[in-house]
Amino acid sequence: MLPIRPFALAFIVLSALRGDVSVLATVDANQIGLNQTINFKVTVEGSEGFVQLDISQIKDFSLISGPAQSSSFQWINGKMSSSKTLSWTLIPNHPGTLTIPAMDAKVDGKRFRTGAITVQVTQQAQRRSTQRNRQSQQESEPATPLILLRAESDKGEAYLGEQITVSYKLYTRVNLRQYSVEKRPQGVGFWLEELYAPKQPALRDAQLEGVRYKVATLYKIALFPTTTGDLTLDPMILNCTIEVPSKSRVPSLLDDFFSDSFFKRTKQKIVRSEGLTLAVKPVPAESRPSDFTGAVGEFTLSSSLDTTSTEVNEAVSYVVELTGTGNLNLFQLKEPEFPDGLEVFKPKTSFENDPFRDQISGKKRWEYIVIPRKEGRFFIPKSELAYFNPEASEWKKTATGMAVLDVMPGRSVIGQGMGLTKEEIALLGQDIRYIRTKAVRLKPLSERMIPKLFWWFTALALALFAAPRVVTSFVESKEERGALSKSRNAIRRVRKNLRKVRDPAYFYLVSDAVFGYFGDKLGLSRTEMDSASLKKLLNGRLDTGTIQDLTEILVLCDRARYAPSDLEDGEKDAVTVAQQATVLLKEIDTVL
Repeated sequence: MLPIRPFALAFIVLSALRGDVSVLATVDANQIGLNQTINFKVTVEGSEGFVQLDISQIKDFSLISGPAQSSSFQWINGKMSSSKTLSWTLIPNHPGTLTIPAMDAKVDGKRFRTGAITVQVTQQAQRRSTQRNRQSQQESEPATPLILLRAESDKGEAYLGEQITVSYKLYTRVNLRQYSVEKRPQGVGFWLEELYAPKQPALRDAQLEGVRYKVATLYKIALFPTTTGDLTLDPMILNCTIEVPSKSRVPSLLDDFFSDSFFKRTKQKIVRSEGLTLAVKPVPAESRPSDFTGAVGEFTLSSSLDTTSTEVNEAVSYVVELTGTGNLNLFQLKEPEFPDGLEVFKPKTSFENDPFRDQISGKKRWEYIVIPRKEGRFFIPKSELAYFNPEASEWKKTATGMAVLDVMPGRSVIGQGMGLTKEEIALLGQDIRYIRTKAVRLKPLSERMIPKLFWWFTALALALFAAPRVVTSFVESKEERGALSKSRNAIRRVRKNLRKVRDPAYFYLVSDAVFGYFGDKLGLSRTEMDSASLKKLLNGRLDTGTIQDLTEILVLCDRARYAPSDLEDGEKDAVTVAQQATVLLKEIDTVL
């Protein structure tokens, strides 16, 4: 009998693997508690590769880990079978009857569909009958939890735009080896700012319902509601590794918290906070100023000129500062109305945050470069801001003072735009005083006092001195050519980006594409543009109707991003808005 060669054996194995392909989705438990996890597996039999599956379709569960891969081969009665498995660890988002929906899967280029799976989730933990949980099934959970996570809000009711501070505190009675954040708190209708997220949280002693704990603040956020009504903040989920006593020993609070006792073992524990429901009410309509732009908090405006007296064509700096506490990043300050005769450049904006307070506080600064083009006295009007103070529940206003700039005539330049007459040239000739009037006697090279090597070193030094300037000039020229190329190809690039908008909710892609077009076309940075500044920049370059159409598109995109609930049914299609923007930008490109 001839031996089987390696390639023949491989052919037999592949032939066995190319049988009928089947896909099966399973979970390891159909009844679990809210803080327990399930193992979701998708197994493929008779395939050459692993299944391709998008689990983002699962909305009732959050992903803890995965996917993990495993393969197995079996010989039964001379017939070979194989299976490949992908598995994910999931945790339920809320109690009730939850569903893992049927999903499209792709294996070896073929499409399959998994079956839907129903999981019953209760508030209390359920006992599991799988092999990996038999030991925990025999142990009962203590009446007082060893570790828990709590969300604490400084207020349960707030005005639209008012800050709500939420702290997440971890309470533990056992040694916490390590932890990882599996899901951060999220909510629709909020603008979220992170206040505190330490890498090494500090533990301190505390009591909760009469029980001694060690407590640490893991996370602190500031929420600014952008819509009214009852808003829900999703829970925060942690995956912790803790030390628990063995069955033969009862835990004692007198043990050192960081001890590594022989009688202790480690255990994985999933903990989550409770979800928060916050009531958001609108700001009062009574006595509401007509120029209110959404500022909620306590603010102060001020302005200053670096000099009050200058000359024509000499630049001065005009600074507007807004200091205070509140939603500083959620409203716009109206730009000052500068008088005619002053050329004003786009302001440089900066923000200094106060990191030592739970309230969002700081200073916002706008610096304008102003160049007077004619002499006289100029009055820069005051800037005003209307805001609502939630602590006092009343409307307030703050304003800058009026700035006065005196401009003197500029210094005249001698001979500017004029040539010299013959008489002036003759006078200049009389004023020349020659250093030497006698004939010059030239010496041969052999009689030079300075050696030739000196001149070589001098030429080399001059070349090294000029090299950086040559390189800089070349780089600047290259950047100018790149900017010119970006300007010419701006319309083609924006049309390509707008064609990518295929989801009715992707309004942010439309606004990013529009700002990107004007950034490429005008050579501006994307971070320096918003709808108000772009409208001012295009004023005079485009007709009023075109600017109004462009502004309406950008305002609609901002509303869809920060206040989607305010949109009407006909305004909720980003694809249609992208098509309108394409037609409008094509018309604008012929003018710019």
